[in-house]
Amino acid sequence: GPREEASRDGACPLAAQRCGWRRTLQALDDAFAAHGPFDGVLGFSQGAAVAAALAALVSGRASAAAGSGGEVAAEAAAAPAVRFRFLLCCGGFVGAAPELGALYERSAPIAMPSLHVVGEGDGVAPGGGGEELVRLFC
Repeated sequence: GPREEASRDGACPLAAQRCGWRRTLQALDDAFAAHGPFDGVLGFSQGAAVAAALAALVSGRASAAAGSGGEVAAEAAAAPAVRFRFLLCCGGFVGAAPELGALYERSAPIAMPSLHVVGEGDGVAPGGGGEELVRLFC
């Protein structure tokens, strides 16, 4: 299954995970509703990929309010409780799920203050995955 997929260079299979976005988004919306509000979000590794997608949703919601970003705003409507103002990504990478790729693309550049911690020896986000994530915000 998707969890067992490994990249060609043998990196951690989490970087190749491609399913479950809708269920993840619903669970996060439930958590934001039950435990929020939150000022910021911290994501590590695969969590940073998801956190960046959430930032794209929040950014897209703001763009829609200003009169643009309709496609992202429609997806953001599925997670109305997800709201925050800044993002910390540690060891992150661009998620492989098609839904995340489309969300990143429609939202780039993601208009949210962010701090990205990228390691040169990162074995999970090989080939500059952290830098690729940073470029979504610039």
